[in-house]
Amino acid sequence: MCDCGMDHLFDFLNKEKNNGSSGSPTDPGRRSLLLGTGATLLAASLPLAFSGKAHAATPGKFRVGYIAEPAHGLHFLARDKGYFKEQGLDVEFFQFKSSAEGLIALRSGKLDIGTFGSAAPLVFISQGTPFTIFGGMMLGGQAVITRPEQAQDLKSLENYRGKKIAINRLSTGDIVFRQALQKAGFDPETHVTRVEFPSPGAIVEAVIKGQADAGIVFSPHFSLAEKRGMAVTHFLGDFLPSYTCCRLTANTADYNARKDEYGRFLTALIKAYKIYKTDQEETVRVFTKELKIDEDVIRKDTYTRQAFESHPDPLKKGTLEFWKAMVESAGYVTNKTYPVEQHIDIDLYKQSLDALIAQNPGEEIYASLLDFYRINNT
Repeated sequence: MCDCGMDHLFDFLNKEKNNGSSGSPTDPGRRSLLLGTGATLLAASLPLAFSGKAHAATPGKFRVGYIAEPAHGLHFLARDKGYFKEQGLDVEFFQFKSSAEGLIALRSGKLDIGTFGSAAPLVFISQGTPFTIFGGMMLGGQAVITRPEQAQDLKSLENYRGKKIAINRLSTGDIVFRQALQKAGFDPETHVTRVEFPSPGAIVEAVIKGQADAGIVFSPHFSLAEKRGMAVTHFLGDFLPSYTCCRLTANTADYNARKDEYGRFLTALIKAYKIYKTDQEETVRVFTKELKIDEDVIRKDTYTRQAFESHPDPLKKGTLEFWKAMVESAGYVTNKTYPVEQHIDIDLYKQSLDALIAQNPGEEIYASLLDFYRINNT
């Protein structure tokens, strides 16, 4: 089974590269830009998504695309606490299930900011799309699931030899797991069968029905799968601790033209991070309300077992390490020498953080973010 979303991503990139065109989409007039699920998801939504004209960026306004997972919750904490309004920003959110669809919307001017993994934006960038990564949203957050009768056996990587693994193509988890298999002496192309599915939900169903021996999904899907009797064999952080996942990505021209506003957006997220680190009950309340996911799942993934960490840092070093892993292990990276580092801006985040530290001397959370920044970016 193919990941039709990714097929459309590469079709879009190739046509854009050949034609020098970015398409002519409309402004998204609904909370979700998704018209379907499964393999026809992106194909069904593209005709509407690409008719009409793209709206130019509006001063003080951001249209932000995200994936419905708890780790993206800094967005919603910032909105709930009024931090965006405090910064003079009007921020509207649009939910996607496909990184491919979301990044096409970003590239075409339907969104101003996208929060869509690490792998997909890096592929866009490596093929010449003028994107800038200027911040982050999460570290970690993916896991391997299987049926309970296989769980003990698949706790050893050696036992994946000959198994069928359900994945979303070009997902962060796919890249990390491929690298783990390579380090264990596997050839991911021949020693396991990787079967592509269009969504995490489809992966969970495939594992339950025995169409795959294991699957790689992100939070909350592995916890929801556990509720249906499935088991988690590995968190991918076991193989690559604190690996970079969803990055804040913008169109470079708009980013350069509105840097002050993008800086204020980051300020709001940094303030939201303080709530996330200091008030678990309030964070769980907001995440649960906004994402419509069971509170026990939110609490478990966010805090009890800390399946991910929400984090606004741009994480330049980690992003470049991830790019290196893509080049070494992912067959769909064609331009392996592209200077992706030129598309990562760490300075605006630092300026926003420095300003908050100056306004709040002695604040430990902000000081810890500065220490993290120095380790991971310079």
